[in-house]
Amino acid sequence: MNKVMTIFGAVIISSTLMTSCVSTNQGFQSSPVISRNVQLDPIKADIIVDEKSKIKGESTSSYFLIFRVSGDNTYADGINYSSDQSASLLTQFNPLNMIKAGRLNKVRGAAAYKALSTGDYDVLVHPSYTTTVINYLIFKKYAITVEGYGAKYENFRSEKEKK
Repeated sequence: MNKVMTIFGAVIISSTLMTSCVSTNQGFQSSPVISRNVQLDPIKADIIVDEKSKIKGESTSSYFLIFRVSGDNTYADGINYSSDQSASLLTQFNPLNMIKAGRLNKVRGAAAYKALSTGDYDVLVHPSYTTTVINYLIFKKYAITVEGYGAKYENFRSEKEKK
């Protein structure tokens, strides 16, 4: 009996050590360098919006207690959410609200990534997010759909500021 328990324990430990998770993030916007000692010429660009058709992305994630059970592993970083419920959740310093805000942002980022991946786009213009949360006591499912217009940055140039 001890040999069976030892072998069973070894199998569980080795299978736990050999499992892994993969996550991929792709950034779509960045912040400018802020330094008071350096004079920078502002970089300007034209945004060409494809108004012919809207792009759409969908993502779902399921959570058991605090653990993600299923969901996408590819996200768009740097996306600003105009109807950001997570900002209001973070103002109330509560760890559960912070977890919920993080989950929402992760699923939104996955939906935005899928939408932007449908073409050669740099930015999502006028996005509209539809969020559905299904709550089963200890199990939650988040489903988010985003629709908007795809746009591309073109004609990058540096222009001196007029004084």
